[in-house]
Amino acid sequence: MVSALAYAEEISWAKQLASLSKLFGDIALVTPLSDNAEEASKYYKKVYVVKTKTFEPISVGKAIENIVSKEGAKILIFPCTNKGRMLAGILSGKLGAIPVTDVINVSSSGEKFIMTKLTFGGNAKVDVEVEPPFTLCISAGALKEAETRGEAGEIEELEAPEPQIEVSFEPRKAEGVSPEKAEVVVGAGRGIKKKEDLDMIKELAKLLGGAWSVTRPLAADYGWADSWIGISGLMISPKLYIAVGISGQPHHMMGVRGSKVIVAINNDESAPIFEESDYGVVGDLYKVVPVLIKKLKERRGR
Repeated sequence: MVSALAYAEEISWAKQLASLSKLFGDIALVTPLSDNAEEASKYYKKVYVVKTKTFEPISVGKAIENIVSKEGAKILIFPCTNKGRMLAGILSGKLGAIPVTDVINVSSSGEKFIMTKLTFGGNAKVDVEVEPPFTLCISAGALKEAETRGEAGEIEELEAPEPQIEVSFEPRKAEGVSPEKAEVVVGAGRGIKKKEDLDMIKELAKLLGGAWSVTRPLAADYGWADSWIGISGLMISPKLYIAVGISGQPHHMMGVRGSKVIVAINNDESAPIFEESDYGVVGDLYKVVPVLIKKLKERRGR
């Protein structure tokens, strides 16, 4: 029996979520990736590997629900990612648990727990006092990686229930490093006039050895990318984030709050992003970015 279950697909997330064992006691990990199991077992009492061909939230949620029944856990922990939020929502409804998202700190008060979470698009934080059962989604960068346990935990493989809906899966074509892991990220906003102009954003990112992404409107509304940076998308924490043609709305800035240095390029000197940036360039991105690309190529002898 364990007090809590954590779900993670990446070993970095697994190590971070394991640090909550100091507060919650023994935690078991649920992961769909067997490659992570052996490494993860160094941090958890037990690791459940849920075998599934592709991620289908209802099917994976049912598998977790079955593990909850077996282990008696009343606390479910997820990364604050698209998949994590989906699973937390499904299981909160199924198990009658209180959902708490965008958590940046957890502490205890007797038998209750205090969740510090971001609100108003990341512009404020609030303390929420809850007691089990509850689900929580941890924001990126909120936790430090845990230390390994004294002995490796048990690993058990389970088959996920058959999906209740038909799911097709087409892997995204890799275009370099992921924005979530890159040390340099170049982001594009609505200052970009057409999809073809993203080529210069990609080129700038490549020259800097980094990744590129966009704001939500460019991905969700225009369909120019399959993911975006922001509170409802990717949460990034690079050493350098270059925001090109981005106004700096709260839901986007929430996604880049972990960046060490933010550089903004915008032709509107009153754009909110300049209040959030370490460095700002007031100018036409169609003039500024080509100059940056040219100078970088010159320095590299291209």
